[in-house]
Amino acid sequence: MSFKTDRLVALFPDAYASGEGASLLHGVLDALGAELMRGDAGIKDLLKSHWIDYARGGGLDGLGALMGVERRLLPDGTPEADDTFRPLLKSTVPSFIGGGTVEAVKGAVRAALGLPYDLALFAQQLAGPGGSTPPATAALIQGLAGLVRVEEFSPKLEVMLGAATPTVAGSTVTLNLNFPTIDPQPPRIEWAFPAGGGRWLSLIRQDTGTGVRSLGNFEVPPGATLLLSGGTAATFSASIGSTDVSARFVAADGVSAPALPKVPSGPSKWIFSANRGAAFDVSAFDSAEVLDAAGFAVRLQWLRLQPLVFDVVVPYFVDAAVQRLLSGSGLAQRFKLFKGLSLDAIQRVMDSRRAAGVRGMVQYAINLPAESTERKPWDDHAVLDPFSARLDAALAETHDSQESLSVGAFESETELHDSSDRFVIGGVFNVAVFDGVFGFL
Repeated sequence: MSFKTDRLVALFPDAYASGEGASLLHGVLDALGAELMRGDAGIKDLLKSHWIDYARGGGLDGLGALMGVERRLLPDGTPEADDTFRPLLKSTVPSFIGGGTVEAVKGAVRAALGLPYDLALFAQQLAGPGGSTPPATAALIQGLAGLVRVEEFSPKLEVMLGAATPTVAGSTVTLNLNFPTIDPQPPRIEWAFPAGGGRWLSLIRQDTGTGVRSLGNFEVPPGATLLLSGGTAATFSASIGSTDVSARFVAADGVSAPALPKVPSGPSKWIFSANRGAAFDVSAFDSAEVLDAAGFAVRLQWLRLQPLVFDVVVPYFVDAAVQRLLSGSGLAQRFKLFKGLSLDAIQRVMDSRRAAGVRGMVQYAINLPAESTERKPWDDHAVLDPFSARLDAALAETHDSQESLSVGAFESETELHDSSDRFVIGGVFNVAVFDGVFGFL
């Protein structure tokens, strides 16, 4: 008998004997009280269904619909249960996961893959007596932690191109750069002279006055390309082809050791100049000299670390990576791999979990396992090209001589001195046969 029944019984006078358990009236009131109790329980469940921790079934589906998240499919095609769908919804709510923190992003991606959202909590659940963690479990936790990596400030290779036409006063090109970065880096410069040699070269970053200049009668030959790199005196390098010409350069002040300026965050102006063409007492009449300063082309590239951009690195073969981690751990039954989880689905997870004003990109890595004797779920692409050759050289000279004397009425005489040289190189590869005068296999 519930308290609802007691409340109903108290409404009747004692003359009705509603409190007697065997009476018909008491049975009716008890049934009515049970229905009221079920109604109260339904209302409580309805109120609790607004919370992810308590919602079940359709209520959980409704919360997922509000956030555009649906149940994933298991390999047999059936929808996932509440126990895995609930962590996925939690990872969707920024107020629950703490916004766009690194750990929140990792947890959201792991939850999308069917893995534990919080590895620390998962480790506590698997801890043995006294809070100790078995070695197999510790190795699994470590592997799951390394499965999803977040790299802040995504790198991007930037390239700027410029070209200068030859003039009497000198050839100059100016590159205007304006890129945000969190770590200024020196560029790599390719300075090409397609026609005419380059002399009196200078590279100046205008806002700081830093840069490098060439010394003396140094010249980049026509058709050659000068490569410059290194942001310090110790790492500075200048080369033409395989020839190192670093000693032919000095800093812009004419005294200090050369070093390339760094590309800053924000605007900067880079001026490239070649101030002389043919030079008296230096130029040669039989070379491709020009009277004007030679035209040139410049290619400036550098690695830029982008602010407010991060990369999430996950294995390209996610299923194989998870199966490899679970193999031999004895915990494979605690994880569920989902059907049809495409690679772009992880990017959609990132787009919904990132913090405001921050852009996240998913990068996929192919990590081949280390060599071992155990069977691996990876294709082995080891390439072995054996080559074996046997070379036999034979030199034969034939100096056949033939003399013929004919006596007749005409008194004619014929003399032949035929000579032939024969040189044969024979190589045997899988028992090759040479039939000609000269052959190589």
